[in-house]
Amino acid sequence: MPIKRYKEEDEDALSISQRLYAKRFGLTLDRQLCKGCVVCMLVCPREAIVLKPVPKGPDGKAQPPLVDIDANKCDYHAICAVTCPFGAIKVTVDGEETMPTVEKEAYPLLIRDIQIDSERCDPDCKVCEEVCPLGIVSVKFEPLSPKEMEARQEKGLPVTSQKTVVDVEKELCAACRVCEAECPAKVIRVTKFFEGAIRIKQDLCPEGCQDCLDVCPVNALYLGEDGKVYVNDMFCIYCGACVNVCPRPEALELSRTAVRHTPIKSGAWNKALESLTSTSGLKREIKAKRTAKARDAIKKLKSPKGE
Repeated sequence: MPIKRYKEEDEDALSISQRLYAKRFGLTLDRQLCKGCVVCMLVCPREAIVLKPVPKGPDGKAQPPLVDIDANKCDYHAICAVTCPFGAIKVTVDGEETMPTVEKEAYPLLIRDIQIDSERCDPDCKVCEEVCPLGIVSVKFEPLSPKEMEARQEKGLPVTSQKTVVDVEKELCAACRVCEAECPAKVIRVTKFFEGAIRIKQDLCPEGCQDCLDVCPVNALYLGEDGKVYVNDMFCIYCGACVNVCPRPEALELSRTAVRHTPIKSGAWNKALESLTSTSGLKREIKAKRTAKARDAIKKLKSPKGE
């Protein structure tokens, strides 16, 4: 039976699929969630993903490139879906969402670590919902039961008639830390899954250019009083969206140095890590793993028998 491949595309989504014997594989890219970064293209082992430049809008603002996926090259292993900072890609088998490489322990998950102590939120505060640049935080208020009021009193917390419930769509969180920085009560902690560095050489920027600012999905860039674009390092997620539209590449330097992820042993991840970071980034992770193994081996030697 020949493989049948399909591709559909509109302004909201790009969908590809293939039918092989009794199974149907599908991949959907949500264009509303996609921010035109470079991560999926970097990790795709089949080089099935490309970025297509988009002309500036009627208002003169730069637009992020469109992600395109070659249906003839995609193998539906979901590496792009797993690594997408914005959760914009889903892979399915017979209509059920799946991550084959993760299930086979060949590829790790990004660690999306968001800690919120809702008990200590300021009453009636919805700042985290209001400032989230991706719109994935929601806040609601629910009545407190008598037991909950008593528990709050025992903990020394303000006793109010309602509690604050903060919900974050973690699978869509890019860990920009904007909510953490703006939280009045300082009860939010977000840990980035990409570590890196970004530098804008303002003296090399074209006069009046702010293309990078136009496409930054997490408000990590801002316009200075001199009309030049600057970086707020705390918010940058090192996705590369800004690099994609910079008309003078030498003016913007971005690098990812490490990725926080779940434990993995497969060599398939090493190739993706090297593409995301660099050879030095890969070497650092390998060295860290060897050090951890050596430490564990020493602990086992020192521990009493049977432990």
